[in-house]
Amino acid sequence: MTGLSRRALLRTSGALAGMALGGGLVSGCAPAPPRPPEPFRLGTGPEGAVYREIGLALAGVLDRAWGRPVVELVYTDAAPENMEMLTGGRVEMAFVNVDVAAEHSGQVMALARVFDSVMHVLVPADSRARDLRDLDGATLAAGMPLSGTRYLSRRLLEQAGSEVDLRSYSQADSVRAFRSGEVDAVLSLTGMPTPAVTELARDGAVRLLDLTAQIEPLVRARPLEYVPVVVPATMYPPMESAPALAVPTLLAVQPSMDQELANWLTAVLFDNAAELSRVRGEASQINPRTGAATTPVTLHPGARRWFRERKP
Repeated sequence: MTGLSRRALLRTSGALAGMALGGGLVSGCAPAPPRPPEPFRLGTGPEGAVYREIGLALAGVLDRAWGRPVVELVYTDAAPENMEMLTGGRVEMAFVNVDVAAEHSGQVMALARVFDSVMHVLVPADSRARDLRDLDGATLAAGMPLSGTRYLSRRLLEQAGSEVDLRSYSQADSVRAFRSGEVDAVLSLTGMPTPAVTELARDGAVRLLDLTAQIEPLVRARPLEYVPVVVPATMYPPMESAPALAVPTLLAVQPSMDQELANWLTAVLFDNAAELSRVRGEASQINPRTGAATTPVTLHPGARRWFRERKP
C-alpha cells in the first residue's frame, strides 16, 4: 500500500521533476519559503493515478523553492488511506476527497480545492446495462481497497441495491482487466480527462454508464459532498456524454500546521498551477476563483489569509 521504503529515491525524483518543470525557479510571487518541517511527507496515490502524478510534480516545485530535497512522497491507495495517514500523523499533507474528509470533521483542514474527481463507470459498448442496477451480480474493477473509487463505489452500489464482486485494480490494471474480460465494468473516480479512460475510449468498444438514478438521491442526502455533472462527448471521443457524479478533491493538512507554512504552501500551489497542468490536465482546474470552496472542510487559517489578501 504505502511507499515509505524508497523515501530517498522518491525525494530525489520529486526534485528532478521540479527542475524539469521550471528550469530551477519557482514561478509567480510566493513569499520567501519558511523553514520546512522535518519530515515533510505528502500522501499521494497508486501507480497511474492523478494524485501520484500531480503529487510528484508538486513535490518537485516545493523542493525547488526550498532549494533542496524536502518532500517525501508517500504512495498510497488514495483518499481514504491518505486520510488515515494524515489524521494519524504519518503524513503532513495529502490529497483527499471531500466525502472522505467530511467523516473526519475537525481533524483536518484544507489548503485549497484543487480539482473535481468524477466517477466514471465504463461498460462494453454492447452491454445491456443501462445503470448500476443492471450490474447486479457483475464483477467490477473498483480501485484499490483504500481508494476514493472504492469508497464512492460502495455508496453508489448501496444506493442501487446491487450485489457485486469488487476487484482491486490500479487504473492501468483496470484497463488490462477490462480488455481481457476479467471484469464486466470499470469504476474509476478520477479527474478529467484521465489517461486510462482515454485509452479505453480509443478502443471504440466502451461506453459510460448513466448514473442519474443514483446521483439524485445521493446528492440530496449529501449536498455538500457531491455535485451532479455531465461527462461531455468531447472529453473522451468517440464515447457519448453521460450524467456522472463529481466530488471535490482537496489538498489537506493537519490543523496544527504552522500558519506561515500553510500560507506559503497555498501560494506556491497557485503560483505554479500552470506548470502542474502540463503534467496532468486535471491540474488546469487549480485556480483561486474556486480554490477556497472547500466546504464542509474548513480552510486552514494560513490558506484563508492567502485567499483574503489576494482579493482586489
